Amino acid sequence: MKEAIKWCDIVEGREAAYNDLYDCYSDLLYGYGMKIIADEAAVMDAIQTLFMNIFEKRKSLSAPNSIAAYLCRALKNLLINEMQSATTRNTCKWDDEEAAADYDFDLQPDAESAIIANESNNERFRVFKEELGKLSRQQREILYLRYYKGLAIEEVAEILAVSKRTVYNTSNNALTRLRENKVLARYFGEAAIAFLLSIKEFYII
Repeated sequence: MKEAIKWCDIVEGREAAYNDLYDCYSDLLYGYGMKIIADEAAVMDAIQTLFMNIFEKRKSLSAPNSIAAYLCRALKNLLINEMQSATTRNTCKWDDEEAAADYDFDLQPDAESAIIANESNNERFRVFKEELGKLSRQQREILYLRYYKGLAIEEVAEILAVSKRTVYNTSNNALTRLRENKVLARYFGEAAIAFLLSIKEFYII
C-alpha cells in the first residue's frame, strides 16, 4: 500500500490518495507523537493539522525521499511548536531544528499493554524500563524509530535532522550500553539485544 501512494496524486488533491496516505501512516504518526507528548488530544489535533497543511500547500510541495520521514518530522515540529506555545506563548518556524532541544522522548513501555506471563517477566520488564530511562533522549528516539517502527537509517536521520553516521553510532552505543549492563546481563546474558528487539510486543502504538 505504501509503495502505491503516488505523490503526484497528493499534489493533484485526489481524495483517494489522501485516504491512502492517512491509512498507511496514521498509526506511525500517532505512536511517534505520543512518545513526544503524552497528550492524545494534542497528537490527534497535530495529525489533523499536518494533513490539512499538506492539502493546502500541496502545489508547492516537492516529492519527499521518504513519506514516512517527511510526515514524522513535520508532526514532531508541530508538536514542539504547540508545547512551546503553551509554555512561552512564542511560536517558532515549522522547520526550526533548534526546537528539538525542547522536548523529551518517552520510550517507557506501557505496563498495562504489556504481555507479561509471570512474575519473572514482570521483573525483567521493570529492569528494562529503568535501563531505557537511563539512555539519552536521542538514543531512545533513534531506537524507537529504527527498531520499534522499522525505519531505515536514512529515514531516521531525516526525521532527527542529523547525519546517517550519527544515527548509526548513536544506536550502536545505546545497544552496547544495554548489552553490557550488568543488571540486564544477569537477566538476559548475551540475549539482551534480542530481548530489546522483541520488546515491541509491549507496545500498543
